Amino acid sequence: MANPPDPEGDRRRVEDIDARLKAARGKIEKPRPNNGVSSGMSHRQTGVAYRVMVDMIAGLLVGGFLGYWLDRWLGWAPWSLVTGLVLGFVAGVNNAWRAIRAYSRDANKAGGSDEERRLP
Repeated sequence: MANPPDPEGDRRRVEDIDARLKAARGKIEKPRPNNGVSSGMSHRQTGVAYRVMVDMIAGLLVGGFLGYWLDRWLGWAPWSLVTGLVLGFVAGVNNAWRAIRAYSRDANKAGGSDEERRLP
């Protein structure tokens, strides 16, 4: 025959599992800020990356818009658009390079090893 239900034993087993779960959760260390030092990219690096992205996109958009506008105004289609896109790309690369150089210069002033000081 089957054993009769044991509510007291079930309650003890649930309490035991709960206690072990609380003990296991207590052992896990919560992440702490490392006084501005993180394992990933810093906020400054993220800002420079976004600036590079925006400079590239803005250069292409402005160059493309001006080229398209000149095409419509002067009837040079598609040469102004192509020229505007190329010049916009060059301007975006130039602005991105300047942002990267400024970041590298600031990083060199802050110190660091020779590996960190190399320009990209």
